[in-house]
Amino acid sequence: MARFTGKSVVITGGSSGIGLATAQRIVAEGGQALITGTNAEKLAAARAEGIHALENNAADFAAADALAAKAKELFGQIDGVFLNAGIGKGAHLGHITPEFYHLQMDLNVGGVIFGAQALLPLLRQGGSILVTASAAKDRGIVEGAIYSATKGAVRSMVRGLARELAPQGIRVNCVSPGPIETPFFERIGLPKEVLDMIVQHATQTNPLGRMGRVEEAAAVAAFLLSDEASFVTGADYAVDGGEAQL
Repeated sequence: MARFTGKSVVITGGSSGIGLATAQRIVAEGGQALITGTNAEKLAAARAEGIHALENNAADFAAADALAAKAKELFGQIDGVFLNAGIGKGAHLGHITPEFYHLQMDLNVGGVIFGAQALLPLLRQGGSILVTASAAKDRGIVEGAIYSATKGAVRSMVRGLARELAPQGIRVNCVSPGPIETPFFERIGLPKEVLDMIVQHATQTNPLGRMGRVEEAAAVAAFLLSDEASFVTGADYAVDGGEAQL
């Protein structure tokens, strides 16, 4: 399969997890990918695989313009944007500080809107914007009010942008991962015993009885970024083992 031959895609938060797996798939299918992240070592490892990489923090709104400049330098125009950078942390009501609020809102919501705004001028007609939402937007999660709110916000944003950009032939969709085996929870500093409890609970309650793999989420992301999804826009694709529906 060579769906991305001659195509280029920008992926924020692409140095690990779903973002990296999607970049690897795009390159394997003949395309070029530019990923961003804040871990220099992981970015260097991606470059060794033939993936372009830029140290860039999506929570810094000015960084979106730097990313667009790099993408233009490398590719001229681009065919897809995967706004995947995000973070999730929990706090009970009464312990939510302005810093806690901004940490997630600025990255999960601001990073999406300013990233889309900066990269839109580079997108070819018929291109695709994909945003990572989450199954958390559809569920009540203790300590998760802010995180769930950010993911609900980007789902609504996808609808608005899909309608706005449809006349330009640009599709906008989101993917909502459920319990996927990624470094997401390790990055936010949860101890191993808590991680083990999360995995055990997810396995026991998921309709398919297991955690998902990053490759499974990346397969859906690659589909939505490819021309195979040319008549799909405004959609939310759940990759959650059935949690949202069953």
